Amino acid sequence: MDFTLRGRIKPYVRMTQRSKWVKGSQAEEYLACKLALGIQFKHTMQHFNECMLPGQTPLSANIIIFEGGGFHNKDLDNQIKSILDAASGIVYPDDRWIDRITAERKRGGEYYATVRIETL
Repeated sequence: MDFTLRGRIKPYVRMTQRSKWVKGSQAEEYLACKLALGIQFKHTMQHFNECMLPGQTPLSANIIIFEGGGFHNKDLDNQIKSILDAASGIVYPDDRWIDRITAERKRGGEYYATVRIETL
């Protein structure tokens, strides 16, 4: 399955239960990004009449993140985690079954990411 996700990818941040609800926090921004990505995953699944991949199936994820400006102030691994967490429960039941990940960042005029999820 192929997806194009529009907007900036907020890197995953560690959070406590309390920090989730602190206004203007990094956790709040991450959770908003995760929700927005999840909506885009869900919309694409519905548009192409796709069903969630079966559980307990080894998966592969190929991710390319396009960024408008400088991007070396964010950790690529945390951006990957944001994307994979957002797809969990929509594209596949659990991201623990992702056995292969390839990812890269590229400069681009817009902020977006392409994601391909496949069974192995």
